[in-house]
Amino acid sequence: MKKTRLLPLLALLLVCLCAGAYAAGPSNAVYIGSVTDVNGNAISSLTDGNTTTTWTQSYTGYGADLTIQLYSATVGEIWVRNGHCYSQNYYSHYDRPDVISVTIWYSTNRYTTESVTYRYRMSDSFRPNASSASWYEGYQRILLPQQYTGVTRIELTIESAIQGYGRTGATITDIIVAGGSHATATPYTRVTATPKPYVQYITPTPTPYVHYVTPTPTQRVEYVTPTPTRQVIIITPTPTPTESLVELITPVPVTAAPAIPSVGYPSEGVAAKLLKKAATRSGPSTDYDEPGSFFSAGTEVNVISKVWDERNELWWFQIEFNYRGDWMRAYTTDNRIDIDPSVVPTENDEGDAREVISDQRVYFGPGEDFLAYKVSLIYKGSRAVIYAYEEVDGVLWAQIHYREVVTNQYRRGWVPVDCLSTWPYP
Repeated sequence: MKKTRLLPLLALLLVCLCAGAYAAGPSNAVYIGSVTDVNGNAISSLTDGNTTTTWTQSYTGYGADLTIQLYSATVGEIWVRNGHCYSQNYYSHYDRPDVISVTIWYSTNRYTTESVTYRYRMSDSFRPNASSASWYEGYQRILLPQQYTGVTRIELTIESAIQGYGRTGATITDIIVAGGSHATATPYTRVTATPKPYVQYITPTPTPYVHYVTPTPTQRVEYVTPTPTRQVIIITPTPTPTESLVELITPVPVTAAPAIPSVGYPSEGVAAKLLKKAATRSGPSTDYDEPGSFFSAGTEVNVISKVWDERNELWWFQIEFNYRGDWMRAYTTDNRIDIDPSVVPTENDEGDAREVISDQRVYFGPGEDFLAYKVSLIYKGSRAVIYAYEEVDGVLWAQIHYREVVTNQYRRGWVPVDCLSTWPYP
């Protein structure tokens, strides 16, 4: 009789222990709506508090590696369980993030969202814990230099990784976002199972904190060719010294040549420096899908063409760049590039509608040297509007506008002309 009573008690105790093992984080933890990877896939393993489930970087995407979606939260710290923390062997097998770029997006009022980016170097050491599933184990606390309110999302980009012997790709086990402490405040006392704390206080690299904030719009500089002036040259003829001849000469205006790119781009264009991070679209308006945000102020890009946006009264520039070893083209606005619009060719604003006659992969630029879109196929029977042609290695490519059926968004991309009809789309 005693034996039968003991079994339910043991089962209940086991349930309680398991529930405690995966208990929630600190009292100031912020509710995370979702965590998605660079391709938009939800990563539930990063919010379950379980050391046996992980996310591993694929190195095949573009933009931020992880995006944490929040609901107008107050954020002062981010907890990252760096590497695969199930055991020392797992930790050594997987690659570990080394330098992580953290971008905080927050609302300053109902209509304005700004961002700020910090860079952190992570600690690289596996620290086993007496309570193997405790939320302290393996976490490193990234302290922001101040608390931010109205935070809607956090982007994490792994800039470098420490290789494990399995060469698997940088791995993160879990993430927690919290308010409260930050770098200018006294950290909370955290009790751990052994005298040494498992929490690593991460400090930024020696460079100062860099704020990437949308600047107040500045007055556009107009590049005006000066009005030619009259130059007077006095010439004294040799035969009659008393005579003078006045010759009126009008100088020819000289136009400054466009800057030549300093690196070998696939296409001809004009070199220009970014004024700030390049937020991009696949086409020249906010109606197109977003490939991502790239680089920082001072980075050189190759400017191919421009399109005037009458609705917002600004130029969109088609830029070409190399990201993680892949060539890409995308569009960004004129307030992000330091360039004279007059030296950049203007695109054709009238498209030619054609029918797609065979399924075709769509690329970021003209040719297979460019990265293909992740959701990359345009299907037979679809409508495609041609805006430009470019020939690459004897193959004619077309820049097309179409609606991507999976994401249901407008997109511009490049396909070989032979996948398109020679007749207009009805």
